[in-house]
Amino acid sequence: MLPNQFQELLEELLKKNSRGACSPQEERLIIDWYNNIGKSENIPLSKEAKIIIEEKLWSAINPNPSQNIKWRSLLKVAAVITIPLLACLGFYLNRQSLAPLIVPTQEEALASKHPVTRVFNESITSREITLADGSLVILQPKSEIRFDKDFTNEIRKVHLKGEAFFKVKRDPLRPFMVYANEVVTRVLGTSFNIKAYENEQEITVAVKTGKVSVYANNELNSGKNNLFESQEVILTPNQQVVYNRVREVVSKKLVEKPEIILPNSDLFSMQFDNAEVTEIFQVLEENYGIQIRYDENIMHACRLTTSMSDEGLYERIEVICKAIGASYSVSDAVITIKSNGC
Repeated sequence: MLPNQFQELLEELLKKNSRGACSPQEERLIIDWYNNIGKSENIPLSKEAKIIIEEKLWSAINPNPSQNIKWRSLLKVAAVITIPLLACLGFYLNRQSLAPLIVPTQEEALASKHPVTRVFNESITSREITLADGSLVILQPKSEIRFDKDFTNEIRKVHLKGEAFFKVKRDPLRPFMVYANEVVTRVLGTSFNIKAYENEQEITVAVKTGKVSVYANNELNSGKNNLFESQEVILTPNQQVVYNRVREVVSKKLVEKPEIILPNSDLFSMQFDNAEVTEIFQVLEENYGIQIRYDENIMHACRLTTSMSDEGLYERIEVICKAIGASYSVSDAVITIKSNGC
């Protein structure tokens, strides 16, 4: 039997009993179910909680208060009958009775509302999973995701343990949210990578395309003093946020290897002949979507003849800086050029 069938069975018995129509065998079934509550699951309850549950049960079993005394007396002498049906009834309905008194975990809350699919990658290679909305997840080894099987809610939620790359199908009416330990990532449609292993000190969210909002998972960060408490961090392509779980520090950075985001880019075939260096920086900004900050007044006379190769962004910036006697630094996901002019 499925849990809802158990519930229907007990509800029918309770209705019959309230009309005084239960047979002795059915009365015994109700008594034995009550005696078995909590034996299939170790859920600690306070004395007050037990009293509240007991009163609710008696009200359901018999709405007539005068008859409850009789039932209580019967319970004191009832023998406990342990059969599979009662065990299942006790497990499922005990959870229902405790619902107002126990705050569910994230996992329980997610599972209680909709059918949940759990995928754990036990292999040594990445695994591709296509969600019901068409979004793609590339799950890394020893990582796990859980999600609403049909994605029928207004918010598409995924819970991640480990590392995964997400390519989210755009749906402005239904945001896509990834819960990864203390961090929540919210998007409409984009691609990004999250690394959030439970045994590691840092959680990293890196964006490849589009824009995402990263903020604290309030269920796990309550009372903690960090930047997530007061604000969200907006990430654009080639940016990442790193949250140190031990020091509770948030830092916004550029990814280690920025990638070109401009469609149909011809950067690596471009030639610059005595071009203004500021013009070259503008071309790099457009191709990588990364802000390059410099003093235009100081660098207006700096010119350079060069061609672009398929080397990385940082290597290209370093070559340009050496050619004009400048230096650069990266802070808060921005590249800053320092120069005394040419």
